[in-house]
Amino acid sequence: MSYKSFPRRNELVVGTVKRVEDHGVIVELDEYEGLEAYIPRSHVASGRIKDIRDFVREGDKVVGRVIRANRKLGQVDLSLRYVSEEQKKRKLEEWKEKIRVLSLLKISAQRAGYSDPDIVAREAWTKLVEYYRNPMDALEDVLYEGIEPLTKAGIEEKLAKELEGVVKTQLKPPIYIKNIVVKLVSFAHDGVLRIRKALSSGLSVSKSKDVSVEIYTAGAPRYVISIRSQDPKLVRRTTTYIVKAISKSISPSEIFEVVEEKEYRKRLS
Repeated sequence: MSYKSFPRRNELVVGTVKRVEDHGVIVELDEYEGLEAYIPRSHVASGRIKDIRDFVREGDKVVGRVIRANRKLGQVDLSLRYVSEEQKKRKLEEWKEKIRVLSLLKISAQRAGYSDPDIVAREAWTKLVEYYRNPMDALEDVLYEGIEPLTKAGIEEKLAKELEGVVKTQLKPPIYIKNIVVKLVSFAHDGVLRIRKALSSGLSVSKSKDVSVEIYTAGAPRYVISIRSQDPKLVRRTTTYIVKAISKSISPSEIFEVVEEKEYRKRLS
């Protein structure tokens, strides 16, 4: 039996429960074109199981960890026991996001007049994954940069233009967040006041209503500066202004350095 793609051992997969039997559960793998997998009774849950249906029922969405995978025989065994609640939540979010992106790609392919929108959508998905890893990031970048993020990934211009229109009507701009951890030390007798003044000078430069800034301690002498906005360029620009303002406000004998930076985006439903 041959499959274009096949799950690997230890991979997390999303499945829909088809049958619940005394000895285990049969699920259909949503990401692998209907390939079926088996969950042994002992891997449905930890501890003693009186009735499997206390844990899963037909039609449920489950996230399992692949414990056996034989491509030649087309056999896959899963475990629900070896998946934490956090892993389950994250995997389901990723899967739902993939379904949404594929849907937007398919709609765009239909509007662009492709004869097989499904194939075009999946090929475009693959290109976006290879270039950006997370295709939703690319679609959100389209809100600010037009079709360039798509054409860079190898998407045909005809499809990219249709996708731009679809994205601008279907997606909300995410909140872009940048957290920087800074080290700020003063050896002066009024060092606490000096540090407070330096941090306040950083806050004073963020006057735009489109950006919010929060500063809090991570355990002195470290402080976290969190900048948020729906405009990623404004986040980066504000970060630069804040760092410069704090640097200018301290004396040569004091210590100020950026020790860590982290950027991410929070998607709005």
